[in-house]
Amino acid sequence: MPHLAVLLGLASLCTQVPLRVDDPVLLQKWERNGFDLARLAFGAPAPVPSNEALFENAAYRSIAESVTEDLSELRSHDRLLSTSMRTPHRLLDSDWLRSPQAFFELVGIVNRLDRAPFHPEHCGELRFIYRLAYRTSGKEPIYSRLPLTLNVVFWGPGREGQCADAARRWQELQQALSQDSSAISPASLGQLELKSIELNLQSVRWPSTVRPDFGGYAEYLLRVFQKKGEVFRLAPLENTPDVARIQAVPGLREKLRTWIADPQNLAKIDEGVAMLPEEFLARRARSVALAGSHRLANAPFHQLFVESDFAQLSFTGRKTLHSPQGLLQRLNDLSCSGCHQGRTVAGFHFLGKDRRETEPVNSIFVAASPHFLLDQPRRERFFQAVLSEQEPAPFRAPSTRAAEEKGDLGAHCGLGDPSFRDWGCSAGLECRALVSDSRVSPTGVCMPQEPQAGSFCQPGQVQHHENPQTDSISPGEELRCGSGRICEDTSVGFPGGMCSGNCQNLRQGEVCGSIAVLQTFNHCLSRGRLPFAQCLRENVRPGALQSCSETELCRDDYLCAKVSETQGACIPPYFLFQLRVDGHPDPD
Repeated sequence: MPHLAVLLGLASLCTQVPLRVDDPVLLQKWERNGFDLARLAFGAPAPVPSNEALFENAAYRSIAESVTEDLSELRSHDRLLSTSMRTPHRLLDSDWLRSPQAFFELVGIVNRLDRAPFHPEHCGELRFIYRLAYRTSGKEPIYSRLPLTLNVVFWGPGREGQCADAARRWQELQQALSQDSSAISPASLGQLELKSIELNLQSVRWPSTVRPDFGGYAEYLLRVFQKKGEVFRLAPLENTPDVARIQAVPGLREKLRTWIADPQNLAKIDEGVAMLPEEFLARRARSVALAGSHRLANAPFHQLFVESDFAQLSFTGRKTLHSPQGLLQRLNDLSCSGCHQGRTVAGFHFLGKDRRETEPVNSIFVAASPHFLLDQPRRERFFQAVLSEQEPAPFRAPSTRAAEEKGDLGAHCGLGDPSFRDWGCSAGLECRALVSDSRVSPTGVCMPQEPQAGSFCQPGQVQHHENPQTDSISPGEELRCGSGRICEDTSVGFPGGMCSGNCQNLRQGEVCGSIAVLQTFNHCLSRGRLPFAQCLRENVRPGALQSCSETELCRDDYLCAKVSETQGACIPPYFLFQLRVDGHPDPD
């Protein structure tokens, strides 16, 4: 294939270059051109029809077997955990990784040139994101995705000092999309060097009937694999400390504290571009939901240190660090477990737009997290600076509060700590401590002064334990939802409670959607006779919900589900079966 520059000529600078490709139709074409997982990541000579066939590939098999071992280990520690809907604790079925009905779909390509400050010898990263999916045959075929992503990460083409060329190559690629996208192949991106494969999967889910105080419980496995010979092996997780080892090895905790307190390292932590030395790093991590930003399990640096450990530090002149609490929070946010619970969608930052065959009751309207969407202007500024051969600003805001964020509905806001004093709320909103805790996060949420559909109505205080499965919430006083409205209860799957009512006299920012009737819905699923989509369609009632879009975002623990081609509504993510491990057919 001719080089893209030959096809297009010299690319002129434009005001904005999209930094992602997420059109499902386009991505399916690209898979046929060599961007499928088997060929791009595992060197297969041709595409494969299923995970059963892909499992014959030694490179893929090494990852699948590692994940299977992790899931088996979880099961060995919990006698109530299984892949069956009939048990209270549900586990992802590892057989999907070698099932004849399962496969991986390319759901997004993301340019992360802005990652260059972490590894200045490279021009950032190119990320190819795949979702695990399946399609059954038979009388009533079922298609769905599952809550598992593989992020195939390549170093951005080019080396230090040549990143403007890498930016121009991406710009040419974007321009080619409007001309002859069928001609694009991996060769169009230049010589790609694999960095790693990053795994994020929902491993465990407990329904709200088992954990009524939180509205449910979920765990996510976070792993990074790097190629070693013909197979992949576990690699260190960026900025994620191995808490157990650091606590066990004499002197290692103090060595880490000294590293953090070093002025040069502190400056990079403040900028959001620090890189923890490998001697401190974990190779396995998990994140937990719900109320993820207030869970000690997602805050590894709070597990290792207390504020007094850094009381002697001066934070004068820092951008984000103005207190020891802010320092610990910033470090947590740089870790994998912290970032994956910072303004995410059910533990993920990028889920991908649904294909047309997706059932309407299983469809997402906004396929990326609030953090991902709010961070795009910063990433675009970085890209444009490199494209213009100017020095880009390396600063990265925390995942919980983007630099451009104005404090809109659902935004995190400050409640007194100096590090979060500038985290205010927009007009008509106020900062409320709806979920709080005594240790991890002294922040609240921007909510309407007058309640509307979707508003938080059941505040509470998180009680931490060493095992996050035994964390609890002490309920506070229920908040009013206003005339003609009710509080949908946390105990039936609405985290933090959710104001709703009938669909008459909808207000601005509200939309009529469907609310699952928990008891009959769960009974339908547990019987195992009807597919998830049919159980959901037949066990819902209409209700007023918060409307949402890529510019009107949902609060934590809710996602923007599809109501129509032009409307979305905020609902708990586990109401969609593509975002839960349970309720799916047998992988075989």
